[in-house]
Amino acid sequence: MVYKTMTKNIDLVTNNYYEHELKYQDQINRINNTNGLKEKLKIETAGNSVIITYPKLNKEIKGEINFYKPNDAKSDFKMKVEPGNENVQIISSEKINKGLWRVKINWESDGMEFFSDEKVIIQ
Repeated sequence: MVYKTMTKNIDLVTNNYYEHELKYQDQINRINNTNGLKEKLKIETAGNSVIITYPKLNKEIKGEINFYKPNDAKSDFKMKVEPGNENVQIISSEKINKGLWRVKINWESDGMEFFSDEKVIIQ
């Protein structure tokens, strides 16, 4: 058994670990930027809708919303961040499978990047 363990090649570091470390640091920066906001992003469900309220910022908000269904990866989908005049985005949940979802939003405004990750139950 010792011989077998000693001859087994186990790589714990990826080939491009430096690149992965930079991406991880970028994610930490997004989270820190989000935590530093006075007004927080809110995700709620009401009736047949998922309502996302973005903080009121001076510049246009753009980005991507990822819906992840932990128990059914085939149901996952993405869409653009498209807040209306009041910085509110309403997404119809009629065609979205019921249950627990993780909603991850990568968004930016005025050159600053932000990230939000919330759990939502669609009924």
